[in-house]
Amino acid sequence: MSTLLLLALFGTADARDMRFPDPAPFELPEAGYPGEFSQAPVPHWDVDLPGPPVNAATHTERSRPVVHGGRIYLGSAGGEALYVVSRRDGALIDTFPADGSVESEPVVLDDRVYFGDTGGTTWCYSLDGELVWRKTTQAPILVRPTVHDGIVYVTNVADVAVAYDAKTGEVVWRYEHPKDLGRDAELALYAAPPAVVHEDAVLLGFSDGAVVALDHRAGDELWSRRIGEGMYPDIVAPVAAYKGEIFASGYLAPLVAYAPVTRAVRWRLDVGSAAAALVREEGEHARLYHPGTDGLLRVIDTRTSEIVWQWDSGTGGALTEPLWTEAGLLIGSSDGTLYLLDPADGTVRWNYHEATQLDGLSATPVVDGRQLLFVTNAGRLYSMRAPRGRIRWPR
Repeated sequence: MSTLLLLALFGTADARDMRFPDPAPFELPEAGYPGEFSQAPVPHWDVDLPGPPVNAATHTERSRPVVHGGRIYLGSAGGEALYVVSRRDGALIDTFPADGSVESEPVVLDDRVYFGDTGGTTWCYSLDGELVWRKTTQAPILVRPTVHDGIVYVTNVADVAVAYDAKTGEVVWRYEHPKDLGRDAELALYAAPPAVVHEDAVLLGFSDGAVVALDHRAGDELWSRRIGEGMYPDIVAPVAAYKGEIFASGYLAPLVAYAPVTRAVRWRLDVGSAAAALVREEGEHARLYHPGTDGLLRVIDTRTSEIVWQWDSGTGGALTEPLWTEAGLLIGSSDGTLYLLDPADGTVRWNYHEATQLDGLSATPVVDGRQLLFVTNAGRLYSMRAPRGRIRWPR
């Protein structure tokens, strides 16, 4: 349509002043991918995380994606907010502002989302974007909050744990672990494990290698045990609890099976971890799938400490928490890529390769239905899907 015709239709008004009706609001469809992750996945989409470009050689992305309906909640080391992206195509949907980069995994519960940032602030937003409460601990928070029975447990890199009322943000209790005066402060790792709630106790790990159990309601100390050893005794991986026993690792060493009732170490192995171990009941005994900081995944009989099998990533990088799926064990390496292992013996069934270097993974991958999500240390979010089974026509 020509400009003259437009003027004839709308008088002498400038065409730039014309008003058109606002489009109908876009409703994001539910992006459910039903079925099991029972086959090696295929690429779906991938997007850069919000924020400036990063150098993967000196950069780590710790925020594990969280799927809720058709949305993905995750942070970015290059941004200063929690971001919400479409599960369908990775498009940015919403932003929850923060005081620093969000490098912790968020927790979505009911109609709220909880997360921490490197400014030391813990945030609680409603899912529609309204700020409910915020509290600060004055030190960076790098791991997810633990929400249990109406309480939010938060740990930071300064060896401080705080319990907040989940509804109001009021402080329930605060615990500051005594400093190890015999250790140079600069040797402490920039890390802290999330709190683990087991029965009536909150299990915490600290930079001096201690594991401490507190009463989950009052914050009183129930017991304490020094476990980590060596130059980096820091407890970085969350403690695993199983049938009255705990399994805890120092960053470099050791891994111990500890019985709080008897205050005895039942067995130890000289291996360390930076990520959570997986405990599974298999046959007569439970097995511990332990991701080492030396790049080895060890499957350990929890009763005898026998190594059933081990898999070497060949990278020397710290491994992520192993993830059990119908297709096998998913695990990533901070110096490698993403691998799918046969849980019977550790044989590699599949590993992901790109035309460009993947730059390693530090955050545990996520599987929901047939969709696989993972974030690389280069600041990129990937979505993959397990293909549907073949349709067979009746003869």
